[in-house]
Amino acid sequence: MLEAMDKKHVTALILLDLSKAFDSTNPTILLHKLKCMGASSLAIQWFESYLSGRSQYVRIGSTVSSISALTHGVPQGSILSPFLFGIYVHDLPAVTVSSDLVSYVDDSKLHLAFLVEDVQQTIAKLENDLYKTAKWCLEHQLLINPDTTKFLLVGTRSMLQDLPTQINLNFLGKTLKPVSVVKDLGMHLDLHLSYDDHISKLSSTCINKLCQISRVKESFDKKTLISLIEALVINKLLYCSSVWANTSSKNLKKLQTVQNFACRIITSIKNFDHVTPGLQELNWLSIENLLIYKDALMTYKCLNNLAPSYLANKFTKRSDIHDCQTRNNYCLNIPSYKTTAGQRTFHYRAVKIWNGIDDELKEISELKVFKEKLKEHFLNS
Repeated sequence: MLEAMDKKHVTALILLDLSKAFDSTNPTILLHKLKCMGASSLAIQWFESYLSGRSQYVRIGSTVSSISALTHGVPQGSILSPFLFGIYVHDLPAVTVSSDLVSYVDDSKLHLAFLVEDVQQTIAKLENDLYKTAKWCLEHQLLINPDTTKFLLVGTRSMLQDLPTQINLNFLGKTLKPVSVVKDLGMHLDLHLSYDDHISKLSSTCINKLCQISRVKESFDKKTLISLIEALVINKLLYCSSVWANTSSKNLKKLQTVQNFACRIITSIKNFDHVTPGLQELNWLSIENLLIYKDALMTYKCLNNLAPSYLANKFTKRSDIHDCQTRNNYCLNIPSYKTTAGQRTFHYRAVKIWNGIDDELKEISELKVFKEKLKEHFLNS
């Protein structure tokens, strides 16, 4: 979407809500798809046994309802459930004509970039793709809830101001109106991808957790307390950081406040004392350096076939463009984005970070060693 902004495009994003998706899958259709994907007859028989002959009942206190047979759905709570549902909807992205449809288990979204002057044609294209998507879901006995389906328009302030005041989509007898913020896979996305809402909610959640931990911190030794805070707070703080690391310095300060609070809980540093010695004692990077570290780590994975291809394929080494042996052979080709929006993309940030790292680090072949040396590099810088 940032790349679309760089090309003067607005992006329409529609988040579909599938009601009771796992419980609605048709076992007959699922087994047919498994067969089409090349599963052996023995495997098909195993899955048929796994999916059939199931029943359920409701228990309230000592009262138990009659037993009912389960004719649809995949058993939830096992690793097979999302795997089987992924197979069930694997051909859904091919349904749309104009927009791209992306699915992650039962979370599906359509997105289409367009010029401001093409807004009316875009509305027609989106409504057509929504119709085709709803038709596919009906054929596969999945139910889309139009009341909880969200519609977001993403662009720069000037682009969105040039759009007509009323841009609505008709979908399953309902009218989808643009909203200002949507939640997708735990991320709050806003009109301009500023991530202000996401950072505010994230900071508030982490502070609340830290307050709860602070009340009982005397019950834990220091090592356990560190593990607890890193697991429940720091990991949550860094969730999808490569997406929102381009946010404003104001938002980064909010996150630094969270990290400082966590540090004070562990080290017992008082509120009016400087927190830097505590961060150094814990070998914690500042939020700014931590985000750079995470981006550099993701870039390393992209360059060493440890990341999804849609990310890895964005990067081109300068040595792949020409055969000349220069000191910049380990560097990446810098993408030519024209605007600050393009320069906020992970692709651009990652290239700038990677090209600024020492060649000795780039040559490391083991991920574990790279992590250690990279963190040591930032701690000593």
